[in-house]
Parts: sequence; structure tokens; C-alpha cells
Amino acid sequence: MSMMKLATVLGSLVGLVGVAYGQQAKPATTAAPDTAALADKLVSVNVKVKEGNIVQIVAGPYDTALAEDLAVAVRKLGAFPLITFNSEAIAKKALAAVPDKYDAQKRKLDEALNKLVDVIIVIPQVRDPAIFAGLAPARAAAMAKAGQPAEDIARKRKVRVVELGNGFTPTAARAKELGISEADLKKVFWDGITADYTAVEQKCTALKTAIAAGKEIKITHPNGTDITFQIKGKKLFTSDGVISDADAKAGAPLVNAWLPAGEVYLVPGKSNGKIVNDREVAFGKDVTGLTLEIKDGKITSLTAKSGWDGSAIKGRYDAAGAGKNELSVLDFGCNSAVKAGLENFVPAGNVTVFFGDNQWAGGTNKEPFGMTMFLPGTTVALDGKPIIENGTLK
Repeated sequence: MSMMKLATVLGSLVGLVGVAYGQQAKPATTAAPDTAALADKLVSVNVKVKEGNIVQIVAGPYDTALAEDLAVAVRKLGAFPLITFNSEAIAKKALAAVPDKYDAQKRKLDEALNKLVDVIIVIPQVRDPAIFAGLAPARAAAMAKAGQPAEDIARKRKVRVVELGNGFTPTAARAKELGISEADLKKVFWDGITADYTAVEQKCTALKTAIAAGKEIKITHPNGTDITFQIKGKKLFTSDGVISDADAKAGAPLVNAWLPAGEVYLVPGKSNGKIVNDREVAFGKDVTGLTLEIKDGKITSLTAKSGWDGSAIKGRYDAAGAGKNELSVLDFGCNSAVKAGLENFVPAGNVTVFFGDNQWAGGTNKEPFGMTMFLPGTTVALDGKPIIENGTLK
């Protein structure tokens, strides 16, 4: 289960934002193909940087070449780049050395930066979630709460944010979770980042139009999943990887883009039924047979066959407030170019449900905790008519 859809863009859980533009970092170990061309596309097409914009580039040691080319691409448009740096090494050392009395400290730098920047481009810096497995739940909750005001500022100012990764950031740990080689994951990641999103946009728009005309969605699976969602009158959003000028004017959630892209999502009405997830990975550990009973959109029962009791995710769940139990977002993948069957948001026919925080999706749940569940292979019926069958988008 990943924590919240939108990564914390100004520092990690430990609240660290690093060195200014120009400092040298560890040479990249994972390089993108033709980073200069990719950088030009990201700033001019995906996030549409304007002359005079201030652009924060959040990066780590894996992708310094791309961060540098992004800075150059930003400056070529008459905008101003600022590279901030973080790493897994910093995160590990900070978690061990920084006193817990600072967990709830006001994030002055984050808030100041979010009052200044117009655009944030995030290249994931900390890629192994197991680093945070030993963090005490109370500390994690305090850190998340302390970061909320900075996020509120960015949302209010309509800061445009594009994040590279969306569950496909290439690491050995993520490849193992997905059941593919790291080389294959790198290909999925970079093919998705550099894709032409015209076809993706068309497929997602068609799915959005179909769902918008419906009243009820029912999701089933042979494992026991059987849940209905009321959707009449609910606003749907498409994540097509491009923040247009119209999106920028509209503000959240349309000022957020996740690459690789290809999703249709909404904050549903009341939901009732059961969700069974055969396998999830939480902070590098397997949770099997996770079963949730849902009544009127709330979790009323949560059990698992193995891996839940004593896990880091259970500790965080137990420490969170009442909003953790709200089934807050329903998400459908619509990118046929990404390998089907992978547990991720974007492959066409994939279904994901979210609990807790849903501000990123235009919702009002401000619980500083989020839980994500991928439901591969499900069948989705819209007013009784299948639109996804056994994980295949019709």
C-alpha cells in the first residue's frame, strides 16, 4: 500500500529540502535516454512553464543528469530553476539522528517555497519505502500533519506539480513487488515517461464520458470482492500527463500530473460491500488476504490472512484519525501502452481504491494518512453493463 497518491513534494517524511541550484550530487546510476529532449518536453508540454515562472526541481542522486537538463530547459524559456536535493542516505541518517521533538515542527522552508514557486517537478529521491518501516507510527503521523499547511498553500496558489514515477520508479524493490525484472521496469518507466499521450488521452476521455453518464458502479472478483459505488452527479477527472492552460486556471486537482499517465478518477458517493485483496506490499512486506467490509463508504471491518498484524502499515493505520476509514477515491487505468496486469494505477483495465486523504482528487478528506489498494483482474459493471472484464478494459 503506498502512502497517498501525490508524493510529498517539498522534502520527504523527515521534512528535508536541500541544496540550491548548482551543487554537485552523486553521479546518476539510472540515466534516462536523451535527458535534454525529455527535459524540453516536460517543461514545455507536460507542465507548460511560462516566462518568469519559478520552477522547483526536486531530485536525488539517481537522476542528476535529468535534473540538470531540466534546469537548462527551464532557463531556455525565460523561467528560473531551483534544484533541491534529498536522498535515501539523508533520510536514513535523519530518521536515526533528528530528535522526535521536531516531528511536528512548523515546516517554515516548505511553506516559504510554496509561496514562491509556480511549478514543481518531482523526480523521486527516496525510492525504497522499507526505509520508513521502522518509523514509529506517532512520529509518522506528526510529520504528515506538520506538512499539511505547506500542501494547502500550494493547492491554494494552484502550483503546477508533475511527478515522475507514479508507482513505476525503477528500483530493485519495486521490480520485486511487481514481479518483473528491474530492466523491464526501467523500460516501462522510460517508455511511459516519453510516450505520446494523444492516444492515452482519447481512451481516457472515452472512459470518463461513459462513466459520467452512469449512476452506479459494481466491482466484483472471484476472490470475494463485491462492492457498489454510487456515482451519479460525481465529478470525474482525467490524468493524461499534461497540465493545460485551462487546467492551470482551474486549479486542483487538474494542476497535478503523474507520469506515466493514464487514469480516470473520482470521489465516489456511498459505497457498500466487500473488498478482498489477495496480496499487497506495505513498506517492503507482503500482506495477504486483506479483507475490508465497507458500509456507507466507511471501513467497518479489516482483517488479513497474514502480514497485517505487527506491520508498519497497521501501526500507521491505527495511529491515524477517523478519516482513515473513508473510501475516498475510485480510480481506473486507461493506458493501453503499459503492460496489463501490473499492480499500478495506469494500465488499462486496472482498478484502484483509496482510503483517507483525497484532497489530491478534489475531495475534502484532510486526514494526513492515505492507503492505496490495487484490485487487478476485477470486473466492473456500469449500471449493469460491463466496462471492464477480468481486468480488461472493453
